[in-house]
Amino acid sequence: MVHGTPTSTRRPDRRARTAADVMTRSPQTVSWTASMWTAWDRLHGTRNQHVVVVDGHHRPVGVLDDRTIALEWPPGPMGAHRKPVHTLLRDRARPRVQSADDVASVARTMLGARADALPVVDRGGRLLGLITLWHVAQMAVESGWEERPERTTTQPTGVG
Repeated sequence: MVHGTPTSTRRPDRRARTAADVMTRSPQTVSWTASMWTAWDRLHGTRNQHVVVVDGHHRPVGVLDDRTIALEWPPGPMGAHRKPVHTLLRDRARPRVQSADDVASVARTMLGARADALPVVDRGGRLLGLITLWHVAQMAVESGWEERPERTTTQPTGVG
């Protein structure tokens, strides 16, 4: 088995890419007081998998994905209309990143929070966009990261 680590072929004279460079600028949003049904409705029929939950000042209080909404779906025909979306955020880390943060820092924040999407905010904490693992992966490909095999003295299983 060949193991490798991503290596950027980026020249050192180029500036590091930031969250603002790769984020989605107009993510789906829902008020924290809205119903779970409203959050699902914002995602249904779109290519988006995340909705940013915002307060009355357009500051993010969390990010929900379509899987979480589906898994938390309440029983009964009106349950999702009655359940406020903010109840889905309890016991969840709510990290966010600034638009000027470099993508490596964003990736570290994602890993630390075990989150696949983070809201991007301005200095006042207001929502500017959303960055996901897909954005980071796309940036890695476009930046020319390549996998370089590590040298090993052992042979793969079943050889020789």
